[in-house]
This record gives sequence, structure tokens and C-alpha cells, in this order.
Amino acid sequence: MKLRIFLIFCFLTFLGVLYNININHHEYYSVKLEEKTERIVYGESAPRGRILDRNGKVLVDNAGVLNIVYHKPVSITIKEELEIASKLSSYVTEINLTETNLKNYYLAIHNNGHDLITEEEWELWEERKLNNDDIKALKWDRITAEMITYSEEEQKIIHLFTLMNDGYSYQDKTLFSNVTEETVASITSMSIPSLSVKITSKRVYPYGETLSSIFGGLGSIPKETKEKYLSDGYALSDIVGTSGLEQEYETILKGTKAKYMINSDNTLTLLEEEQPGEDITLNIDIDMQLELEKVLKEEMTLASKKTSTKYFHDSYAMIGDPKTGGVLALAGIRRLDNGEFNDITITAFSSSFAMGSVVKGASNTVGYKTGAITVGKKIKDSCVKLYSQPSKCSYKSLGYVDDITALKTSSNYFQFITVIQSTGQKYKYNMTFSVTEENFKTYRDIFASYGLGTKTGIDFPNEQTGMKGTKVAGDLLLNFAIGQYDTYTPISLLQYINTIANYGNRYALRLKKDDYNSFMGQVDLDSTYFDRITTGLYQVFHGGTASSYINKNLNAVGKTGTSETFYDSNQDGVVDTEVINSTLVFYYPKENPTYSMAIVAPYLTDTPNYTYPFTKNVSKKMTTYLSSEQKGIQ
Repeated sequence: MKLRIFLIFCFLTFLGVLYNININHHEYYSVKLEEKTERIVYGESAPRGRILDRNGKVLVDNAGVLNIVYHKPVSITIKEELEIASKLSSYVTEINLTETNLKNYYLAIHNNGHDLITEEEWELWEERKLNNDDIKALKWDRITAEMITYSEEEQKIIHLFTLMNDGYSYQDKTLFSNVTEETVASITSMSIPSLSVKITSKRVYPYGETLSSIFGGLGSIPKETKEKYLSDGYALSDIVGTSGLEQEYETILKGTKAKYMINSDNTLTLLEEEQPGEDITLNIDIDMQLELEKVLKEEMTLASKKTSTKYFHDSYAMIGDPKTGGVLALAGIRRLDNGEFNDITITAFSSSFAMGSVVKGASNTVGYKTGAITVGKKIKDSCVKLYSQPSKCSYKSLGYVDDITALKTSSNYFQFITVIQSTGQKYKYNMTFSVTEENFKTYRDIFASYGLGTKTGIDFPNEQTGMKGTKVAGDLLLNFAIGQYDTYTPISLLQYINTIANYGNRYALRLKKDDYNSFMGQVDLDSTYFDRITTGLYQVFHGGTASSYINKNLNAVGKTGTSETFYDSNQDGVVDTEVINSTLVFYYPKENPTYSMAIVAPYLTDTPNYTYPFTKNVSKKMTTYLSSEQKGIQ
């Protein structure tokens, strides 16, 4: 019985290994088989495809890099290699040697350390009482620090010798990277047959740091994804996209490596030329992007002159095409104490904030869906007082409001009453307002259908969804409805306002052009209610809280937001200072949405009495720019 179980185990293990080789790592082992049976090798990573903006302007390009490479002849001796290294040592500007490198060099120039082993030990080796590993360990241990102490000039030679003997003998070894034409001319004039010049490519960024975190970086295959890359036919030495769009579109950008056959004399014959990767075109308009960054920096600098903005360090803004989900411009800017700026655009996908009243379009949706809002019914704006809780009010007395004017004037009271009625309860002064997790879920599910608190589907790795509050309490559900409990990412606000512009159709946000209309779902709400929501949000810019934000002729639809939150003022890990976030979302024009925009100014002020009009100024400047430039969606 035990034998049978053992045989079954062995058979299953064999099947697992066979599956792993033929399915999971088929490409990798196919390449390895070709290399072993046909003496085939592949060149270095091919030039990657470029990244272009929507108008064809190059955002990420390749530049040729000159390298001096060494190809080991079959019959070359150690002495001859050291002579080459000695001739080239004056060009070495950086030495990178380990103890292993130094000991290997010592053995190479001292008859492989033969004299480090005694005659008795060699006799034991011949008698097979010591094996090769034993002999190697003895040699290694007997090389002292004094024996591998070399001058700087000798270290340069060792550095080159180490590079010349690294890896397989048939591989080209890069001795000098990114060298000047003068250096190339000087070295080639030595007429060393085993040396040649190889041109590789490096990424260059015509617009400097702009969007650099979005483009991403290149590097060696990360350890945690090694198996995946190997199964796709990559070599461990390949350079791959490790973040951002370089990672997201690796398979398009990477290109195809050159293929060579190894000849009997260790030279290579080209079989297939390398093919550069394909270009990708983004929705980004680089001119719009640069203007957006300029405006954010201008406004952050002006805001910094106010005493109430001492905690305002970061800002975010993004412009989109609401009909397609295309992202036309996005920027995250951090202002340092010295007045300089850092790009933090990548955090628009990961950092999250309480966004305030901009979410009230989604909050009204809950009211319509649960029957808590009666269309057109007016109630007098006031305060809500729950048992053992302070009163919660609008920012001022707003008179009588209905579902439309509550959005126009940003009535908190209207939302509080809606929340209470959505749970099947009726408001009474000093009432005990009990809620359940299901009541929170009702709100969160509808918010998620707009893109809040869920992933937007954007073509960018590692997008986050914000933070969900963990406590269940009536006053917190009231806070939720006015955007002061759960937190959301800046990028999610763009999808939220896009979804309103599309009457509930939610499309994935897209950085890459032509991947349009990736439908993600629909807000379950009748169009007559969307008429009410968009009318209320239209009135925000026409007599409401954003009347002076942008030119009324643009017929914008959107919502302002402020949220009370807390800030760690002394960076001790404890939030201790009450501050206010300021936000704005809108699209325009109302009847044929062309642009959408979201602006987030976290911790803008530490006093409710005066807030620098950051979102107002940014929206006014950017819409003026878009109008003057007559930027059309192409």
C-alpha cells in the first residue's frame, strides 16, 4: 500500500513538472532548448517603442548610447586578456569590486591557486578523500586580505578583467557604457580585434520631469515577478518596465531581440534583426498638461503667502474627455518650504482624501432610489440634532430648498434628512439615530456605481480605492452623505463627474488613446432623476456656490466641496490640527460635454473664516486657456 501511494505521488509530481514546463514556462524552455541544441543566442533588449501625446508630440523617446564591448576569442589566454585590460585601464572611472572578484583574480594569475594546497592534500584528492569542492574551499580560505590588496591602478585592471570573464564565453561583455565619441575613437585606434562598438538605447524625456512618474521606469526583472517573465520567454538579464506606463504596456513597448547563431570560433552570425517596440499614443495633450502644471504652481505660490495655508503643500487637478474616459491632463504638485516644486502625479491614484460636498450628486441618487427624496418637495434648511451629538448644519441658513436647490446651495441639512429617511426613520429633535452596516452599504454601493470608493479601471498599475470608515454610527452616516467620512482618490473624482455627464454610464478612465468606451457599468437611476441632478449642478455655476468660478457662457455642470478633516502638524504620527480640504468637479457644456475637470486642494486652510480661492482660480484660468486655445477633442 505504501509503495502504491509513493508511486502515485511520483506520478503526480511528474505530471506537475511536465505541466509547468509545457504550459507555465513553455516560452522560456523553448528558448533554452533552442540555445542548447542549435547554439542560438539572443541580443540585448531591443529599443522600446516611443510614447506620444494625442497630437503626435514625443513624450518618451530613445537616444543612442555608445558602448565598448568585448567578445572573447576562443584561444585567448589570461595573459593576453590582462594586457588588453592594462591598455584600457586609464578609461576606467568607477571601480566596483567585491572580495569574490579579488579572490577569483588572484586564482586566475596564480595557477588557479595550486600552491595553496599541500602535497598531502593533493594526495588525498587523488585518493578521492577530498573532492573538488573541498579543494576549492581550502584555496578560498587561504587567500588572505594581504594577498588581495592591490593598488588603484591594479584594481582598474581587475575591474576590466572581471567584466571580460563574466557570464558565458560567447556573450558580448560591456566594458564601458555611454561613452563619448572621443573615447570611442581613442579606444578603436588601438586596433584590438576583440573590442567593438555597440549602440544601445536609453530613455530620454523631452519635457523633463513632466509626467515622469506616470511614464514609469525601466530596470531588471523584479524578483517577485520573475516566474511570470520567464514563462513569457524573457531572460533574467532583460530590461523591463517596472512601473507606470512602461510596466502597463510592456508587451507593446518592449520590441523583439536580435537572434544570433554561435559559430565554432565563438563569433556570432546574425539570423534575425532586432525589431523596435511599437509606439503608444496617449490621450494626454502635452500643451494642456504644461499649462495645468503652471497654473497649479502659480496658485500654490500665491496661496502660500496667506497665514491660513501653512499646511497646504499638495494639489491635484485633472482634465478629461467625459464622453470617452480619456485623460487629457493630470497633475499632482507638491510645494516645498523653499518654494520649489516636486511632481507627485502618481499619488493621484493612491492618496485619498475626504472630498466634501462634491459627492452630493451621488447622495441625491440614494435619496431617489430609496424614496427618501420627494421630487420638488421643499423643506426649510435647518440643523439636525442627534442624541449626545452636537448639532449639524449647513454652512449658513439657506431658506427653503428642494432636491435641485439643495445641490445649488449645497444644503447639508437636506442630505441629513435624506439619510435619516433612507433608513426608514423620521427625524425628531435629539433623536437616537440607529443605523446598520446595510445602511452604509446602500450609500457605498451607489457611490461605487459612480466610481467613488472603487477602481476606475484606468490603465495604470496599482490604483487604490481610498479608505472606508470602519465604525457604524448614525452621525457618521450623516457625515458620509456630505463627503466627510470615506475618502476617495483624486482620479476617482474625474470618473465620478464623467458618469454624471453621461447620465449614469460609467466608462473606464484611459491614458492610452483609442482604447475608448470601456464600459464598466451604469448607475441604476431613471433619466428623469438625472435631469434633476444635472439641473441642480448646473445651477451651482449659475447663481449657486460656484457662480463666479468660470464663464457662465460655458454652461458648466458641477459641484464645489469643502471637508473638515485633521492634519499631523508636527509630523509625529498623530493628527492634531483641524483643517479644510477644498474640491471642485465640473464638466461643460451641459448639452454636449467636451471637458471634465476635477481639482483637489488637501489641507488648504486651518480656519473656516477664510479660504484662499484655489479651486476657483485654477478652474477659471484653465477654462480660459481651453477657450482661448480652442482645444478640440481629436
